[in-house]
Amino acid sequence: MQIAKGLVIDRYRRQQVEQAYLDALAHMPEPTAISPEERALTLEVLLRICAALDGLPGRVQQVFLLSRYEGLTYSAIAQRQGIAVATVRKYMLQATQACFAVMADLDASALP
Repeated sequence: MQIAKGLVIDRYRRQQVEQAYLDALAHMPEPTAISPEERALTLEVLLRICAALDGLPGRVQQVFLLSRYEGLTYSAIAQRQGIAVATVRKYMLQATQACFAVMADLDASALP
């Protein structure tokens, strides 16, 4: 039962990421549209980054999302979360390192 629940959650998450990506592509002008292969590769990278972020503690995820998706400054995040700016920096470093690890893994696997 637990495995089935995990599979459903993974599928739902993948559909959310894929739909958000397709929505963003739909707003791109035609000359900058990308090929189906590039689209599939980009979606794979996004899913891996989402998985890496999901592996981080909840507060680290929240700080990263507040910074990257809501555009808040570190001081605004610190105030909203009730933590020090230095802690926000530490959390952002952890999240950024997780993203870079995904990219490094992809680069390493692309080598012949």
